[in-house]
Amino acid sequence: MATTFKILAGAACAAGALASGAVRAQAAAPEWKIGVIAPTTGPIATIGTRQLASLQWWEREVNAANGIKGRKVALKHCNDEANPEKAVTCARDLLAQGVVLILNASVTGPIRAVIPLVKNGPVMLTPSPNIVPEASSYVFQTSPSDADLVLAVAEYARANGVNRIGMVAATDASGEVGVASAATVFPKQGIQYNLARIDLRATDATTQLARVSGADVPLLYSTYTGGGAVTVVKGYANLGLTQPLVVSYANISDPFIALIKNDLPKRLLGTALKGVAPELLTDAGERERATYFTKSYEQWRGGERADMLNLLALGMADAAEAILRNVPDPANADAVKKYLESTPVKSFQTIRFSAQSHVGMNAGDVAIVEYRGNRWTKADPVR
Repeated sequence: MATTFKILAGAACAAGALASGAVRAQAAAPEWKIGVIAPTTGPIATIGTRQLASLQWWEREVNAANGIKGRKVALKHCNDEANPEKAVTCARDLLAQGVVLILNASVTGPIRAVIPLVKNGPVMLTPSPNIVPEASSYVFQTSPSDADLVLAVAEYARANGVNRIGMVAATDASGEVGVASAATVFPKQGIQYNLARIDLRATDATTQLARVSGADVPLLYSTYTGGGAVTVVKGYANLGLTQPLVVSYANISDPFIALIKNDLPKRLLGTALKGVAPELLTDAGERERATYFTKSYEQWRGGERADMLNLLALGMADAAEAILRNVPDPANADAVKKYLESTPVKSFQTIRFSAQSHVGMNAGDVAIVEYRGNRWTKADPVR
């Protein structure tokens, strides 16, 4: 009996030593450094703060489950203030820190400024519809393109017998993309459109809206994001307009609704990924992922609801996690590129890249939604 006890005690000590060694090994394992560029101050701060919150949720979830391959995820965030020069500084700093991936949650101009810095890697992911990366590059866009969003608006219009749209676009880089998309998509769909441009710093949009919203225009479309979108809504209210107003995907959020609550259009529509209203998802796995995220995020954030911007960042996070779990060396940009081009990424909606396209979704992933009953759901007909 004594001998047996000694043997068991020795085995227990050995097991304890092994366990202790495993804990030390895990603790000593280097972190997965993931660079994040997101504007968290300035006029576009909502875009950055909402996406950063989703990425932090993901970091927390992964690390609570002992990380990936025994290594914790460490987000390294840099605030570019939506400024191209600061975005370049952010990228250089993150590259100097040795990040294996860059998640770029900024806007068009700053993202474009960073692209030349990752021409040899690492892989950069972004959910900005205004970015259509070259298929030869190491940049991947996880959402539909802006042209796909415009196509969704056109298809909604045509399905409702609408052949004329009034459109307001900003004069910045994002606005230029929207204007180019409209010029490409609307005429091919047999839709005429009246276009007005407005500076991001403008505080009144009544002149522009009056120019594009005649009695023969049953639908209005604003491609603005941030504070400019609020200006458009206020102008809409001041003119007493009644046509349904379609706003940009970046405005499908409670913070935006809070800013316009006193001027809320009778019918506020928006371009969005279907995951914003999980009931629109037909795939059970996608619906489960979207539902889990929205509930978990809301609980973690003390009742703050997930929105379109949060979902955009979740797609980036899920792509990053797929890379970390499945590519032997995530720092090998060529291996990551090959993986993404050949393997669908499961998220709240499946992201599919190819060797010919580094845009992960298309118009079929987009829905026209409507703010009704304190939530976004499938849009009713125009009339």
